[in-house]
Amino acid sequence: MKNSILIIILVLTVNFSFAQDDGFQEDYFREEVNLELMTNYTACELFWSEKGISEFNGKTEIWSVCNLKNGNRFIRIESYKDETFFQELYFEKNGKLRYAKETENYNPTNEFAEMKWNCEFFFENGKLMTNISLGHGKTEDENWNPESIIGMYKKRILELNKMKK
Repeated sequence: MKNSILIIILVLTVNFSFAQDDGFQEDYFREEVNLELMTNYTACELFWSEKGISEFNGKTEIWSVCNLKNGNRFIRIESYKDETFFQELYFEKNGKLRYAKETENYNPTNEFAEMKWNCEFFFENGKLMTNISLGHGKTEDENWNPESIIGMYKKRILELNKMKK
């Protein structure tokens, strides 16, 4: 009888831990990427080596690129249009997209009101693993696809390469 109860407890414990494992693994993965991100970003603080301005998307965009000695790179693009501040941040580790963040902050003129939205994307070997968003924005649209960040990133790399020519 003791063995039967022990087996039932063991089976329930194993099932519970597997059910919790996915969320834990996702949190652990995001923490790992965030640690890499912050370690590398700190190294960029004074070394944004390339800066440029573009008009690719109907608005003036300010580009900052940081190429680190370890081969990693940050690309930051900022703009302001119709009372909204936009920012994109891409982090490449060993030449592959590791992290991306898209931000929109609506700040009406002559007001203190503000509406913020951002979405963080986490990648492993260039493949989107998970994302997390805060605020009101694109992610509330039922047709929004988190994979769209990959297309945005590829477009930005093409624009960056045009600017370098």
